Amino acid sequence: MNRFGLSSVLFFWLLISVMVPTFLLSALYLSSFKETLLEQEQEHLSQFADKKVKEVEDYISERIADAFTLSQSAEVIELFSLLLTHYQVDREGRDYLEILQDYQEVYQQYTDYGYLDLLFITPSEEVIFSLTDKHKFDKEQLPGEAFSHGLHGVIQKAKYFLESSSSSFEYSPLLKQATAYIGAPILLDGKLLGVIVLQVDSQIIQRVTLDVSGNLSSREVVVAAKRGSYFSYQAQLKYDSEVKIGGLQPVFKLPKPLSNAISGLRGVVFAEDYRGEQVIAATRYIPSVQWGLVLKEDLDDVMSAYHELLRLSIFMFLVVIFCVLLLSGFLGRWLAKPFESMIEMTQAIASGTTKSTIFPQGTKESYALALSFNQMTHSLALARETLEQQVEERTRDLTHEISLRESKERALTESYKELNESMERLQSMQSQLVETEKMASLGGLVAGFAHELNTPIGVAITASSLFLRELIILEECYKNSTLTEVVFDQYLSEIKDTCFLLDKNLKRTASLVSNFKLVAVEQTNLHKEKFDLRDLVDSLLKSLTPETKKYPVEIINEIPSEIIINSYAGDFYQLLTNLVLNAMIHAFDGMKEGRLTICASQCQYNLVLTVADNGKGVSQDHLSCLFEPFFTTRRGSGGSGLGLSIVYNIVTHKLRGDIQVSSIPGQGTEFIITFPIDTEEQS
Repeated sequence: MNRFGLSSVLFFWLLISVMVPTFLLSALYLSSFKETLLEQEQEHLSQFADKKVKEVEDYISERIADAFTLSQSAEVIELFSLLLTHYQVDREGRDYLEILQDYQEVYQQYTDYGYLDLLFITPSEEVIFSLTDKHKFDKEQLPGEAFSHGLHGVIQKAKYFLESSSSSFEYSPLLKQATAYIGAPILLDGKLLGVIVLQVDSQIIQRVTLDVSGNLSSREVVVAAKRGSYFSYQAQLKYDSEVKIGGLQPVFKLPKPLSNAISGLRGVVFAEDYRGEQVIAATRYIPSVQWGLVLKEDLDDVMSAYHELLRLSIFMFLVVIFCVLLLSGFLGRWLAKPFESMIEMTQAIASGTTKSTIFPQGTKESYALALSFNQMTHSLALARETLEQQVEERTRDLTHEISLRESKERALTESYKELNESMERLQSMQSQLVETEKMASLGGLVAGFAHELNTPIGVAITASSLFLRELIILEECYKNSTLTEVVFDQYLSEIKDTCFLLDKNLKRTASLVSNFKLVAVEQTNLHKEKFDLRDLVDSLLKSLTPETKKYPVEIINEIPSEIIINSYAGDFYQLLTNLVLNAMIHAFDGMKEGRLTICASQCQYNLVLTVADNGKGVSQDHLSCLFEPFFTTRRGSGGSGLGLSIVYNIVTHKLRGDIQVSSIPGQGTEFIITFPIDTEEQS
């Protein structure tokens, strides 16, 4: 059987005692560190996203405030009225164009503030003033058709709601960049005079949104707006420079974080961004411009510190395993060295050398163990010498005992042979006694039959003698002519009576002979046959009448007439004869009257035959011995002890059945025999 070395065992236990706690603590720490890291990053993202939303809101508010202030200035109101008057007179007139050119130079300073254009728009949505002239449209073009969706939106809010508003960034093919519009109503005495619009480029909002501080390079702010079944990015994407700011895209391409942000869901989610990368993203909604803002970081970038700590932990774990391996190997060698010496010593002792010694070394315990081994070796040497002497003495004793045992075995062999011969003689005598019992039973049966037969035959002889005498007298009277009618009738009546008596006794004789002949034939029949059990019992009881009538016993046959058996009729005659005569002899001895009942019942393929009497019964001590050969309670009164033994052998061996006996002293005995109805099918 393979065993582990001491170094392996030490390594195993040191590994368990050191590494398991270390591993558990490391796992708990790493799990806690991961959760804390994610919580802190979520909190940081939330705070930074709120800051960005505030920056965008402040920027848009400032631009809306600029537009509102400009719309309320008296100079703008006066200029708008002047331009509107000349525009309505002649939009191509010299006066209108000179005023337009003069004031374009005046308001050119707004381009230095980050505005692309300044527009004056009439309530009918006609541009009457522009810094760049890029927003004029043809005369044939209907108002509003030249405007973008965002510009049209701020004009409508200013016209109908008299409020300042801003639009989302939209890509302008004319300017080849994304722009947004901030509009405010120009009111004169509470009435709408027109709309002033400032066009904002995307560079300013880019500086606000892309200004992300932090130590993670993957941090990015993504802003988008939704319009119907389309959406557009409102700031340049960090990882996709081909996306146009304000360019419309199908809404199904909208990433989940942006979808949550545009839907107004505020929170932090783990999802995929527009690149398909897993990110942790804070989602916010900017109601002033109806934008969704997402501040996101790559999950791998966020978890880099955790992954670095995990790699360091694994490295330290492997270093500790290596150290434990070295330590266990050193300790194992140092501790195992004394034991190796002891193993060599025990092997030498096993080979017969008892004079070797061990050099004490190692720990205190191994040092003491080495000294004990040396002492044990010395003791073993002394004990070996003593044992050899004892073995020589015991060998001599055993040699003597073996010789005695051999002589006893020879005597035992002779006794065994004699015992086998005695057993064979005993078995032979048993067989003879069984046959003798059968013959004795048959002899008693024949004697009873002869006695029973003597009576009807004697009566028949007497009747025939009387019949002959009456005929002789009748003949003499006839010859002497003294035969009268009265005498003839008298002798004729006597002859009839004599013939009737003769016929009755001869029939009785024929019946006895027939029954006895049937019993004799069935007892010698060794072949199976089908027979009616009730008829067989009736025939048996008639043949046993010479014996049974000696006892005051009523024998009742309660077997149903429909039970047909395919078995050995002779065996049934034998076992029932033995049971009935056994009951007559033992059960009713000394009793004035008694009853013996024979009944049977069919249970599937088996037959249950019951022979019960109300005699003296059998004691419990004798019940277990009833079927043993030569057991009898009437040893000195002619009993052989073989009657029930023969019954048991017939039932168990010939009929392949079972016999049970029960008895209550003073109440009677019951024999229950169970056997197959068809012994051939059972075998």
